[in-house]
Amino acid sequence: MTKVLIALVIFCGVVLSALVIAYWQLDLHAKPRELPAYKLTEWQPKGLPNVGVINPVIPDLTTSNSMHYGINNNAQLMIVTAPKQELAWVAEESFYIPEGPTLDREGNIYFSPYQAHEDVSLVAIDGETGKRRWVIPAHGDTNGSGAILILNDVDTNSQILYHSTYSDAYAIKTTGEIIWQAKTGFKYAGTGTNPHTWGVNYLPGIDAVSVLSEDGKLTLFARKTGQQLLSQVLNLPGSPASMDYVDRPSDFISDRADKAGEEVFGKAPQGQGLFSTISMIIFGGGKEVTNFYGSDPMSNRLYIAATAPDEVDGVKDNISQLGAIYAFDFTQQSDGSVTTEIAARYDFDGGTGSTPTISNDGKYIFASDENGNLITLDNKLNELWRVNVGLQIAASISASADNNELYAVTALNIHKVINHGDRGEIVWTTNFEMYPGFNTINALTAAITANGVAVSLGATPKFVGDMPLMIANGFGLLDKNTGEVISFVEGYEESIAATMIAPDGGFVIGSSPTRRLVAKGIFGDKIKPIRGGIARYKSTDNRLLARDAICMAQRYQIRSDSYNANEHPVASEWDKKQILILRNQASIALGRKMGDLADECKRLIQQD
Repeated sequence: MTKVLIALVIFCGVVLSALVIAYWQLDLHAKPRELPAYKLTEWQPKGLPNVGVINPVIPDLTTSNSMHYGINNNAQLMIVTAPKQELAWVAEESFYIPEGPTLDREGNIYFSPYQAHEDVSLVAIDGETGKRRWVIPAHGDTNGSGAILILNDVDTNSQILYHSTYSDAYAIKTTGEIIWQAKTGFKYAGTGTNPHTWGVNYLPGIDAVSVLSEDGKLTLFARKTGQQLLSQVLNLPGSPASMDYVDRPSDFISDRADKAGEEVFGKAPQGQGLFSTISMIIFGGGKEVTNFYGSDPMSNRLYIAATAPDEVDGVKDNISQLGAIYAFDFTQQSDGSVTTEIAARYDFDGGTGSTPTISNDGKYIFASDENGNLITLDNKLNELWRVNVGLQIAASISASADNNELYAVTALNIHKVINHGDRGEIVWTTNFEMYPGFNTINALTAAITANGVAVSLGATPKFVGDMPLMIANGFGLLDKNTGEVISFVEGYEESIAATMIAPDGGFVIGSSPTRRLVAKGIFGDKIKPIRGGIARYKSTDNRLLARDAICMAQRYQIRSDSYNANEHPVASEWDKKQILILRNQASIALGRKMGDLADECKRLIQQD
């Protein structure tokens, strides 16, 4: 679950009398502004792409294969985002979905709902129609299981889903057939339902899948067989964070938001309201791990953002006041078992602001803290540089393979930052102004695609200032050169997961209203209804989609031609893959084969 609700807790300062007056006096129906005619960005890839190795087990970045697309959380796809879209359908509206969904290469959709009243831990739906295909039961373990990981089975030319609840891990065919099921060995010492599980990740060097829980437990399984590789469950050395976290939402806010959630999703199984539970997870109250985690494509290493050991803050009280990023190394022994050690640890003030992102070549780790710093570390967790973007970064850092570009999200802006190795440079900061008469806030991790940066934006009333009382939202595309919004579609519902995109370039959004629960709890029927489920958007202009894909393919070809492929074979293979993916996307959009890149680009541009 990404930490996109960083500013939620400013609600504690809401002046009730102002809200009551606003309820009667203001029109709270926000509509996005009209945008200029869509134009293809002038942005171009230059130099060598940032790549490491290309592993056939890891799917091509043609869709959202894990929580943040790649195992290293780079939040980049090789396709283009459809420039013009509309809502095609909504499915499974009874579910609250704070992580995922993920998609296979055919576009079928998989997700794990949170605190579902139906006994399911994984739901598979058809990517074209939204019709349910099959489910995996939860057996009462309803606290959510993170995003589903999808990997390639090279032997059968198929794809396999990897999924875990707190108690059980699975490898599942896309048809729903279970290949293996294994016990995690996690034991919860507390009361109530099991803790949340942060999904599955992959360690390519030892061909293993990992499972991590919010109470700091980690285990590994052999990808093919499900054999448990660690002799015992690994317990992270941190302690739970304080329950009395900074800027905690007031009871006034929480009670009304919980009631709004209960009206749609039912009473939470564990007794505490949905909003109260989600906000506590987001801000790390009483938890060791409140983010997804990253795998280094170049080594047998996991990077986990969690809490520091209890004693590091100077007081041994079983509460950690500091955050930490851990680098865990795994070594496979001759008998197939795996040993582990903490190779490095990086401590910092405040909680962890984001999931760690690892560059494709494994040289850089990008993270953030609660003080608005984008922090860049080397692979030994030595700090290289930091830049402050003014507000707390609200999601994982998006790290492009192109031009050393990074994208950092706050509640109010997105910042494009260039990684110069020894320093970071802020190139632009967005000024959205997407909703006339309202303030515009950013709502999700920025997703990098070939023709722009896909984002989610929301509207808040001006009279509440910077408070993210979201009343409406939508999904759009930013120009990489300028940060300007160049396309936009109104949203069905908000999400706190990630901006997921299908292989055809359409958005696929898991509904997880949280900021809108607060707005609904305060403003009631003046706010459009709260809704759950999966919202699928599709292109309304396939010629425009194909134009972007084929013209961007031409630009990647120009980059590929600029360096010696024999001297840079992995970079060359990466660019060839990028070009082929874009060519295929254009071919499918137009229903015909693509010819010469330059000719096709010129022909499609002339049709504008």
